[in-house]
Amino acid sequence: MSKLRKVNQENLKDMNSQIILNCIRKYKEISRIDLAAYTRLSPTTISSIVSELISKGMVTELGIGESSGGRRPVMVGINPDAKYVISIMLTPKGATYALINLKCQIVEQNHIDCKANGESIVKDTLINCIDDIFRQFPKCKEKVCGIGISIPGVIDRKNGKVFFSSTLHLRDFDMASIIKDYTGIKCFIFKDTDSLILGEYNFGTCNRYSNFIYIIVENGVGMSYIHSGKLFNPSFVGGLELGHLTIDSNGARCRCGNTGCLGTVVSEEPAIKRLEKLIKKGYESEVQDTKGIHLSDIVAMSNRGDKAALYVLEEQARLLGIGVANVMNMFNPEMIVIGGSLNKCKWNFLEQLINVVKDRALDTYSSTAEIRFAELGEESALLGMANEIYENKIFRALEL
Repeated sequence: MSKLRKVNQENLKDMNSQIILNCIRKYKEISRIDLAAYTRLSPTTISSIVSELISKGMVTELGIGESSGGRRPVMVGINPDAKYVISIMLTPKGATYALINLKCQIVEQNHIDCKANGESIVKDTLINCIDDIFRQFPKCKEKVCGIGISIPGVIDRKNGKVFFSSTLHLRDFDMASIIKDYTGIKCFIFKDTDSLILGEYNFGTCNRYSNFIYIIVENGVGMSYIHSGKLFNPSFVGGLELGHLTIDSNGARCRCGNTGCLGTVVSEEPAIKRLEKLIKKGYESEVQDTKGIHLSDIVAMSNRGDKAALYVLEEQARLLGIGVANVMNMFNPEMIVIGGSLNKCKWNFLEQLINVVKDRALDTYSSTAEIRFAELGEESALLGMANEIYENKIFRALEL
């Protein structure tokens, strides 16, 4: 009986400690008196656990707060340097990586340009990113509680494996184990749009919505969904593959082996091919050779009034609008966010897309849903992964 009572007391203390830690995180700056009021725990319990959290370095005293009639209270908050996460966003063109503290603030952010093509290059790129962080911040390694990596492709979230990534030329790649073996730190693998939507939801203006879609257009077309305030994952494997939605059964062959996928007409490669054809037909353009051009370059050209580039992206707006209309009819979201290079368009790309959606989606849905460009860029993915890892490792939701 005494052992059972001890275990229960220890569990209760751990639970109370988690409640207090989560509350401090939520309010950012709070007094012990307010902690007692919000958590309904006794002042003695609050005082004891806060002191323990301070001694462990998880919480720090921030200074003296405003008085509400009595003695001015001492305010406490999360110690940003208590833990760190390394976030890496990997694309076919390279990697953006950052060291992020416990308050989800970016301490350092860098980028490596490379053609991430195949297991060997991908592995070396990831290791170079991690090594660079540790070279700059050698004392932080023991405080890193997780490494997050986002990639375009079909992943096994539970086991951290990449089943297939056509753009990175990966198949059955045990990415998490490779990084864990190299660093000794647990690695979390994210689908690229999952990391982006988590960032927009937690750090952008999208937290006002509990049901919204994130669509990215770059080397392909990706999509993720926040449903009832939670990331929607139909299973541990894969996700929502909007880029492989068939919109033309007689269309071009896709990297997946199918024909007429949305990604064969909307994204970087088809945009470049279309631009090349238009230039050969005599359309006015500031370039005559499309070699080395990216989707971001075509967007920049369109902003300068390049007729061929404008034609290409107006066509992309119409085709993407068809895909967005299908998404709206299936999910009835409150909002759809468009990310990637296209959100740098300074002309009416979004308006043209919205008009197509209104023509093709159910009026009941399209009249109430908002469609707009993403607010954050790659930073969204970096912060989204860090926040998810911290909630998994540090700020765990209590299961009662």
